[in-house]
Amino acid sequence: MKTQAAHLVTSILICVLLNLLNITSGFSQATPKQNLNEIIVQLNSQNDTLSAEKLYLQTDKPTYLAGDTLRFKAYLLNASFLNYSTKSGVLYLELSNDSNRLIQRIMVPVMMGVAYGSIPLEKEMMQGGYTLTGYTNWMRNFGESYLFKKHFYIGNNAGSEWLINYNTHLIKDSGKDKIDMGLKINQFDKAPIGLREMQVSIMDGKRTWFKDKVETSLDGVLKLTFDLPEKADAKNITLGIQDLRKSQGSRKLMIPIILNRPEKIDLQFMPEGGKLVAGQRANVVFKALKEDGYGATVSGKIYNSKQQEITTFTTSHVGIGAFSFEPEDLETYTAKIQLADGKYQTYSLPSVESTGITLNVINRFKNDTCEVTLTPTADILASNNTYYLIGMARNTVCWGGLVKFNKAPLKFILDKQIFPSGIVRLILMNESKMGLNERLFYNDRGDNLNIKLDSDKSLYQQRDSISLNVKVSDSAGKPLQGTFSLAVTDNGQVTIDSIADRSIVSYMLLTSDLKGKVESPGYYNDAVTHPEKWQHLNNLLLAQGWAGYDWTQAFKPAKPFVYPNEEEFLIKGKVLNAFNKPVAKSAITLFSKKPLLVLDTLTDNKGNFIFRGITPIDTPSFFISAKNKKGKSFNVGIEVEEFKPPVFSPVTDRIIPWFVNIDTGTYQTVNNQVALKKEQLRVTGGNMLKEVIINAKKVIKDSKNLNGPGGADVIIDEEQLKKAGRTTLGELLEKNVKGFGVKIDKMGKMHYRVYTMLLHLVIDGVNTEFFISPETPRYQYLKDIFAYYDAEEIKGIEVMVTGKYQMSYTSTYLNPIVDVPWDHAFVEVTTRGGKGPFMRKSIGTYLYKPMPFILPNEFYSPKYTAGSVADMSDIRSTIYWAPNIITDKDGKATIKFYAADNPGTYTVVIEGTDLQGHLGTNRKQIIVKKRNDSPQSTIAP
Repeated sequence: MKTQAAHLVTSILICVLLNLLNITSGFSQATPKQNLNEIIVQLNSQNDTLSAEKLYLQTDKPTYLAGDTLRFKAYLLNASFLNYSTKSGVLYLELSNDSNRLIQRIMVPVMMGVAYGSIPLEKEMMQGGYTLTGYTNWMRNFGESYLFKKHFYIGNNAGSEWLINYNTHLIKDSGKDKIDMGLKINQFDKAPIGLREMQVSIMDGKRTWFKDKVETSLDGVLKLTFDLPEKADAKNITLGIQDLRKSQGSRKLMIPIILNRPEKIDLQFMPEGGKLVAGQRANVVFKALKEDGYGATVSGKIYNSKQQEITTFTTSHVGIGAFSFEPEDLETYTAKIQLADGKYQTYSLPSVESTGITLNVINRFKNDTCEVTLTPTADILASNNTYYLIGMARNTVCWGGLVKFNKAPLKFILDKQIFPSGIVRLILMNESKMGLNERLFYNDRGDNLNIKLDSDKSLYQQRDSISLNVKVSDSAGKPLQGTFSLAVTDNGQVTIDSIADRSIVSYMLLTSDLKGKVESPGYYNDAVTHPEKWQHLNNLLLAQGWAGYDWTQAFKPAKPFVYPNEEEFLIKGKVLNAFNKPVAKSAITLFSKKPLLVLDTLTDNKGNFIFRGITPIDTPSFFISAKNKKGKSFNVGIEVEEFKPPVFSPVTDRIIPWFVNIDTGTYQTVNNQVALKKEQLRVTGGNMLKEVIINAKKVIKDSKNLNGPGGADVIIDEEQLKKAGRTTLGELLEKNVKGFGVKIDKMGKMHYRVYTMLLHLVIDGVNTEFFISPETPRYQYLKDIFAYYDAEEIKGIEVMVTGKYQMSYTSTYLNPIVDVPWDHAFVEVTTRGGKGPFMRKSIGTYLYKPMPFILPNEFYSPKYTAGSVADMSDIRSTIYWAPNIITDKDGKATIKFYAADNPGTYTVVIEGTDLQGHLGTNRKQIIVKKRNDSPQSTIAP
């Protein structure tokens, strides 16, 4: 059954094909109509083939602290109809820092276009900017701009932070830029960091332009002066400050430095429709950006080549503004803005074309139609050529018309109701299907979901039970079923900025279809009800909507897709013989211990195999083996299609840490958080301990040692391994572990032992004995592994031979009732690849460890009884998170949770879709007052 959105676009398309519009004063020509028909069919057929996807992620908070849990709900929709995508069943999420270093990559199973889960953030994470990137394998075919990216900040323990205030002054010295910087460094309680030796450095990416040892004054002031080289990337300058007092530990801060030099303002001019045509009045939108990428407030004047003033201009919102004028043939135009020092900065406008067509659209506020005007120059008017005007929305042609000029200008009224809500793109093409003009306008059909949030009380107290009633309906009031996610956060600890934040509505209908960054996307959420915002939205589309798309590419044969879609998680591979030829009809067995799973299949004629129907788990590990007709392993190699991770571009906008040039309001908010944490620790008996660094033991990074860091009798660390070069694992053990060697038992069998203890080998937390087949002697299997790995492939080796360290391994891998612990020694090897005991040289075996699947888990929310005392032990910043709200046939759902101990205001944000093309979002405030029986030491909001 087709969705409502599909019905809408299909009916529009049928209308277009059966009744093509002739935009002229009366002509009919079969061949142009057939060409237009062909264009529409071809574009829509291509769109159906592409089946592009759009992804939106709602997270429980806009910012986090190290040690927090990031919770998310994913909505994966078909880009054309905004119903749920059937293309992909696997979603990838990546967390990376502002240096573009990957922190974590996970998979999430998608069911009917939705997925949800959580990502624990390590306590050791460095504070700074991070990016959460979401994508499917199929989305990678369309470029990085199609992926969902969320840039946010992760902070650390605020109470121990320094507060940094800085200002910069640019000085021109012999034509070169010199920077004077003044800094004031205070402790969090605002006491100055005085008479402290620091090492400061100025960096541009990995390049260091300035480094010096300095000392703060008694009041914590530092003054720096340094040259800014011409090659320096001013958008990526970072100040490094390192405390050189070893007794207090090494403190190092990295602070983005924003210069925003007025003379470096980027000012661009975009004529409506894409061109300035001589003799035709043009609407021109401009966008002014500072060096930090945000809009600049500017005003200036437009001059012709004779330096005659033509008009003036000034920005109206986030660096964007508009003006109109009539350009003359063979004339050039420039814009001038005056800088603070009295000098002028000059910018060029686009060149004026002597022949061409202008495309003007008047999209009036709260109107179901818009006025379209096409104005050709005299030569085009006389040429009697045919043009095609295409109206597209969500990559689908919804309207098309033939254009022949027998008068100028040519005006007509366009019914906006034939387009779905969102951005509409008008494209004027010539007979060669070359795009001449392009114009975007926003269409609002008023069909977004109406989400009502009603609380059971107008006012609550600490630890009160809170009940929220959700009711979802369409624009006509008809109840709708849908899937929604809801976050409740404490305003005293989490700042919710409705202007800066995106919503599922603004992202799916607006910003995901525009080029470049949209500043303050939440500002446009209610543009359809505010005339001034409506005009600002129109300017935004003019400024960032002209794509200059090469439409000729749309009519060429489609290129094969590089990345296939993944409807489910599959394990695919190939079996090859010793001559690297595929092995057909080979029996393949897949075995998993958790969950217990045994699957069998056969390779096809090209040696390929596929395993389907695998339940996702958080720590997957699969053992794959190839068997001959007798059920025995034989001399073949197994290749599994491992995920090849993409490399994405680093973010260009940088987040300024909260402790830099902090304002009074932010300081009060953070100070309140610190006080809340101290009070919680006091009432719960917790202690704030300084970090303890163990230097007595060597520690192997990323080791899966069951005893914890340094928990071994013998440790061979990375420094030793680097010196060992190509030494094999077996040779390393012989050299460094006393008693290691091959011993023969009473039955004449050979075993690897440490003295009399039987040796067990664990690689990357995986017990190698799990993969020993019955026909392979244990000794031979270990011998192959000892010869296969060398020191260059290993991060560290840990050997457990005494009872202190044996017990945890014996109880995990052996039966402590049957096996005597001190009769067994264990070797834990940590490899650089972290893939476990996988050897390409193995005979017909493969250990496949895909990236972890994140499965949904329930948000922990305490339940309080009536009269429970708010003792400040519960200071949740995310009060509640409900990622899987499903409304019933009446469009209703009820959410219940309990207030925490910090009185104040909570913000409720709900977002979602009916999965039939309609979206919705809403916000609500909840007031929580202090209980009369609460302790007097409760922190005020």
